[in-house]
Amino acid sequence: MRDRYRHELERLGPRQEELDRLYDMIEGGTEMKQTKRLSRRAAAILVCAVLTITAAAAAAVPAVWEGLLEQLGLFAPYAQTIDGAVCRDQGIEVRVLSALSDDLEARFYLSVRDVEGDRLNEYLNLRGQLKADAIPKAWEEDGPWVRVTTAPASSFKLLSYDPETRTALFSTSVRYAEEEPGQGARLSLTGMTTREMQVYASVSCAGVTGRTLDSLPVGEGDRVVFRPDSISNSPYTDAVLPDRRVVLAPEQNPMPLEGTEEMWVSSMGFAGDGCFHIRLGFSEGIGAALNESGESLLYSDLLLEGKDDGEKYTFQATLVPGGMDILYPLIVPEDLELLRAGQARVYGTCTRPGTELEGEWSAEFQLEHHRSVTLDWAGELAGRQVQQVTVSPLSVTITSADQGGFSRVPLYAVRKDGSTVAAEPGSGRYSNRAFGTGSGEPVWEAYNTWRFEEPVDLEELACLTLLDETIPVEQG
Repeated sequence: MRDRYRHELERLGPRQEELDRLYDMIEGGTEMKQTKRLSRRAAAILVCAVLTITAAAAAAVPAVWEGLLEQLGLFAPYAQTIDGAVCRDQGIEVRVLSALSDDLEARFYLSVRDVEGDRLNEYLNLRGQLKADAIPKAWEEDGPWVRVTTAPASSFKLLSYDPETRTALFSTSVRYAEEEPGQGARLSLTGMTTREMQVYASVSCAGVTGRTLDSLPVGEGDRVVFRPDSISNSPYTDAVLPDRRVVLAPEQNPMPLEGTEEMWVSSMGFAGDGCFHIRLGFSEGIGAALNESGESLLYSDLLLEGKDDGEKYTFQATLVPGGMDILYPLIVPEDLELLRAGQARVYGTCTRPGTELEGEWSAEFQLEHHRSVTLDWAGELAGRQVQQVTVSPLSVTITSADQGGFSRVPLYAVRKDGSTVAAEPGSGRYSNRAFGTGSGEPVWEAYNTWRFEEPVDLEELACLTLLDETIPVEQG
């Protein structure tokens, strides 16, 4: 099996170091962060899946297949290879490569390649959406009513970029919630840009002193671009702003921001208005991205143990020459001890020099789903009444009569050979079904989900465990 795998992959032309990594994956190496070796049957399935995906990806985009397989990992045998979903405009080729889907969520992988120039890079962002058909469970699958769920442009995640082949690998996902997945899906992109970048950076406040730093009056060209009036837990109002309107003078105690080289702390400390400020410096060409209303998409907060969330998130951002001044009107010198033990974070979207492309990239394709099975069990579990449990090779869902008590609890699948697979809690909801009916007694219903860390063959599944209690697997 190993010789066949090596021969087929070498025929497709990947680099030797990439082959070695995949050999380790199949033979139970540590690169996949697995604690158990694959069975021979599972390894054989993985070989077939790897060969199928590799052949499709290598034929289309020679550099993207390794990134795709690395992302799929042990889920590769359960992924669908998408054929023919390719489109080209403005010299940019977009191809849907693969999908991994059950009736809870579908995750898609697509490549974007510049076939005419060198206009893309590791800052590439896509504008558009991916839609997948979803059918309300109250209707038959072949009924007349079809709903569509969408993944907005902000959910396209850049996984990797290969400068040699000018190819980017993206992922995006659609959640079906409590609807049934349909069979069709459509990708529609209207543009892409390398003029934006995501920032998540931090700096320790340990160096802040109680002295007042040099300050400047707010200038005519300084522009307030963020006031968190709309944040529900923010006590921000004009009344909390200091009487003096100042910004910190630049470069008084410069220090790096951990997580980015494109901006830094120019000055940080208490200004002449008696409040805490952070003045950021931006590299040439870098700026805070603004939305259509002119509000900053670059944000800040403080991690302070002795302050409530409203005080940590209450700030006002002002664009100043070469950067941004961030005012925290509720943080004053009396908070120095707490401040010095804390941390400031800067996160969001910045603008940068780059390429802007508009066009139309669209493709339609059919989806295959790993359907969940409903277990032939219901009853009391950890003091809660469970109404229904469903399991797919990828996920578990539980509907129960409570207020979401399972929402943060890990779940485990136990195979017939005694080995286990962990499942991390996903999203869910709970509601009072009696709300608005006039009934004085609430009727709670919760819907919780879990995602397996590695796929589970349902034929090999013995039971599920949750809160040290057992859910027998007898499929209805």
